This record gives sequence, structure tokens and C-alpha cells, in this order.
Amino acid sequence: ERLTRGPLGPEAAAKLAREIGHALSTAHEAGVLHRDIKPENIMRRTDGLVKILDFGIAKLMEPETPDYLSETTGARTHTEAGLVMGTVNYMSPEQARALPVDERTDIWSLGVVLYEMLAQRLPFSGSTRMDTMVAILDREPAPLSQVAHNPYLLPPLLQEIVNKCLCKEMTNRYRTVSELLVDLKSASDQLNSRSSQTSLEIKNGGRDARTSAKLIAPHPSRYIWPIVGAVVLLIAATAVTILYRRSVALRQPGINTTSEAIARPGKLYSQMSEAERLDFVDTQGQRISTMMGDHPAKLNEDAVRVIKAYVDRYAARNVVSSNLGSESLSEVYGRARPYVPLIARSFAARKVPVIIGIYLPLIESGYQNCYENSVGAKGLFQFLPQTAESYGVARQDMCDVEKMTPAAAHYIADRMAELGEDSESVTLVLLSYNRGAEWVRDTLRELRSTENYERNFWTLFANREILDETFRDENAGYVPTFFAAAIIGENPQTFGLQMQPLSTLAGASVSISP
Repeated sequence: ERLTRGPLGPEAAAKLAREIGHALSTAHEAGVLHRDIKPENIMRRTDGLVKILDFGIAKLMEPETPDYLSETTGARTHTEAGLVMGTVNYMSPEQARALPVDERTDIWSLGVVLYEMLAQRLPFSGSTRMDTMVAILDREPAPLSQVAHNPYLLPPLLQEIVNKCLCKEMTNRYRTVSELLVDLKSASDQLNSRSSQTSLEIKNGGRDARTSAKLIAPHPSRYIWPIVGAVVLLIAATAVTILYRRSVALRQPGINTTSEAIARPGKLYSQMSEAERLDFVDTQGQRISTMMGDHPAKLNEDAVRVIKAYVDRYAARNVVSSNLGSESLSEVYGRARPYVPLIARSFAARKVPVIIGIYLPLIESGYQNCYENSVGAKGLFQFLPQTAESYGVARQDMCDVEKMTPAAAHYIADRMAELGEDSESVTLVLLSYNRGAEWVRDTLRELRSTENYERNFWTLFANREILDETFRDENAGYVPTFFAAAIIGENPQTFGLQMQPLSTLAGASVSISP
């Protein structure tokens, strides 16, 4: 009930977490695991005392083998194989896998509750129970510094505490609640110290201000002309800012503009130097990344160069893909015009970045609604017949754009539920469209220990030499190809195409701008 009224401040959240921790510590010392810590099972009496209730699925911990006890101070409890116990949003990875659990399972759940108290949102969620379990197993939560109600008041130690509680590997979490309580006490001390200092500064500031007002009592007309000058400067600065933003907006992809504004050509790509092309691809690639979701990562030099290679290839050949014949760019992109509004509506309805729906058909089928490749994939989005059927499209209807487009949006939305919704995760969604989500997840797990690991496609690309031959030969170019197609489609005049950026055709009711 308290959380429905808004997030708790860091001090209140740390205090509550400590009280919950003390209760858990008592249970653990008695050899009892709760296994279902969540807000509904945490009650605060009118006098402020916090109690943990509902030990309905709790279980006694039994001593393990000496080998295991040498690894940790706790003892594990076993659940019947394949039996998943607990509330899914607060469930630990080991619970989701129906593996043995110990105190660290309750510590994970307490970490979820603490995160929710600070951010008023869950760290792991999905549209279905299975989607949420996948998020728990494979995704990292958004940092509290980005989602907390007052991130500037959040001490780094409190963020570190949450991070350690939510480590997917049990061995990386706090071993006992007692260890957690030590850090929570330190965080509370930091917060109390900061609060006391702030109160003192406010108190002194008020007294000093009153004293200054008595000592300095200027004549009211003394500052008239400086104020007038400041107002004039403010008006001028505002006017310049408005004009600048308007000029920037005219260049933004995905923002509907007049044909007159779009028709202002800049330097053609073919006339740019190598350095200018790299800078252009870097800037536009970052813009495309922004259109793909929140928290876009800065493209590294390797990523920029490989995207540029595909842009160069398209610009030199003036075709999108050698698999689609020798059609010119203007023919292929021209075919997209009637489809973009339908795509925009279908993808926006599924909360999928519309930019994905616009440019997937370009690299998959060249916007040929009945194109069929050598392995039997067919239609605008190149579904295999069995995939189309699983998304409600009969084989004989795979050339029907009205049916295939919503199915494609549904398919991408499902992959986003598995892999993530931010910009970096969407690069993995794109790769999964080409290679499969299971392979992407398994490969990410293998690469977690590599240097400079980040959860995006570019990590896989950087490690392509140690991945399988299929990735190197067939999959490594898929995401760069998408970026190249989008860069061309959002900057058509730079490539000599007499057309609007495709995203501007989405319609006024659908927003796909960064």
C-alpha cells in the first residue's frame, strides 16, 4: 500500500531494508528460508515495527556435504526437480531454474524489494510469466542512477548494495544477511550524515541571508538598468535557441517536416572524403541507435568502420543487396512508401521501435511483398512458413502485407521480451531475427568474462574470430547492414535519392523520432 503512493526516499528505503534484513537473519539463524520475500509479505505496524509474514513455502535448511560447506557458510535446501516455487517477479535465478537454494535466494528477493522501494518499478518484468523469468536469467536491470526518484540523493553504496544482492551468480552475492546488514548500516550512516549537514546549511543559510538583508538595503532603483539589460539578453538568447532548435529539428530523422525543408540538399556522400564519410556514418549511426531505444551506446571505431563499409558498398553499387538483383536504390526505397504507414501502426501498437519495422523489409526482401529466398522464407519480412503459422498467418497468406506486418511486429515484440528493450538490446533482437534468440543468449553467456564486455551486438562482432563460422560468414554483417540501410533511408538526399526520409511517412499519430 505504501509503494502505491510513490517511491520511498533513500533513507526510508535503507531503514526498511535493514528491518526486513534483521527479520530474515533471525529466520536464517533458525534454519528457515522464506523463499517468497515480496512487498505483499512485508507488513509495517502502526508503531513502525516491520514484520515478515506468510512462510507458506518456507523450508528448513539441511546440512550439505563438507565440499559444499567449504564453499559457503550456508546450507542449501532442495526442491523437487522442475518445481518452481515463489512469486516470479521476486524469484532468484536459481529458483527460476528449480535449482538448490540457500540464504542468498532471500537476499536476492530483498534486493528486488529494495530496488522497487527506490524506483517504484521492478528490476525484472515481462508481458508473461515466462518473459519475466527470461529477464531474471539473462537481463540486467536499469541502473538505479537512471530510474530512482531522486538519483542525486542516492549514495553510491546503496546502488552497490542493490547490485550485489541482484548478482545472477549466487557466489557473487552477500553470503549472509548479516554481511548485507553491515553495508546497509554504512549506507544509512552516510544518508543521516548528509541529511544533518544539509539541515545545518539550510539553517545557517537562512540566518546569513537575513543578516545580509539588514546590512545591505540598496535603493530599489539601483538595479533597474542591469535588470533591463539582463531581460534583453535573455530574450535574445531565447530567440537564438528557438531558431537553432528549429534548424536542428529539420535535420532530425523521424520528425515530420515540410517538403521544402527536406529538399535542402547537403554534400553528397559520393563527394565526401574518407574522413568526412566516417564522421557522417558515426553521427548518423548514433542517430539510428537513438531511434532504436533508450540508452543508446556510443558506437566504437570498429562498429563505425564496418557500417561505413556497407554504406560504401550500397552507394557504389547503388543497390541494397546482391541477392535482390540489380535494382537501383531509388526503386527499392520507392517501393517502401505505401507500406510504411501500416508498418508504423502495427509496430507502434506492439511498442516496437518503428525504425525496426521500416528497415527490416529493406534488408530482408527489398520491399517485395512476395519475395521467396532459397531456404523457403517468404514475404515482406521473410518468415519461414512454420513461423508464420505460429503467429497466425497461413502459408497461402504470407504475401498478404496486411497480415504479415502485425505478425512481424508480434514476433519482434516477443524477442524484445526475451532480450531487452533498450537500444543496445535491440541490436541483439535484430541479430536474433537472423540467427535465433537461443543462440544469442547462449553466446552472450560465453562472452561475459571477455574484456570490455557489453550486452550488445558489437560485443559479439568484436569477438567474431572466436565464434562459429556461421556467425562470421552469415550473421556478422546483418546488424551493420541494417544500420547502413537505415542511414541511407533517413538521409536520402545525401545519396541522390529524391524522396523523403522513410520515417517521415509514418504518420503524425506515430512518433518515432529520438
